[in-house]
Amino acid sequence: MAAGTIEQLADDRGLTMDDIADALRALPRPEAGRLSAHELQVLGELGIDSDATSRTPLATGVLRRRQLEQASLTTEQVAAMLDRQTSRIRQRLAGPHRSLLGFHRQSGRREWLLPAFQFELGLHERDAWARLIQALPSSDETSPLTLLAWLTDPQDHLDGHSRAETRAAGADLDPLLAEARSVGVLA
Repeated sequence: MAAGTIEQLADDRGLTMDDIADALRALPRPEAGRLSAHELQVLGELGIDSDATSRTPLATGVLRRRQLEQASLTTEQVAAMLDRQTSRIRQRLAGPHRSLLGFHRQSGRREWLLPAFQFELGLHERDAWARLIQALPSSDETSPLTLLAWLTDPQDHLDGHSRAETRAAGADLDPLLAEARSVGVLA
């Protein structure tokens, strides 16, 4: 997300950058967690006082989303990597038979982005990966950050491995499918 895109987002919502900075300053600060040096640099580039916002959930979420977008692949990049047409990649991203994890860019051109880990782990061509993706809510129904965390964060019950890593290693799919059905469900 370039500096101009956050300004566009603010403009679309009838806000100024000062309104955004004021809102960030007004948020309560959680007791734990700090932004990385890179995240603090990004805030500075956006003209937002990092001391006032470095521990706010909103600032952290905005920056993590930006990092996710920058680290993800476009449909064109994936198509070239897999030697496929971009239309075929887009078909695999939507609908009840989706087989790749993807999400739409938050602002600007509404294009698909695909987290790279699914290709790095070799999951993209596995039927079990498609079944797991189909059991999860789509990125339009929940946060891509939530989906990514669910798939890639180390889990104690998986001996410190992520769900994606265990699936890439050939772990039983059924327990993961049972967990996937509850992602995004409020208790």
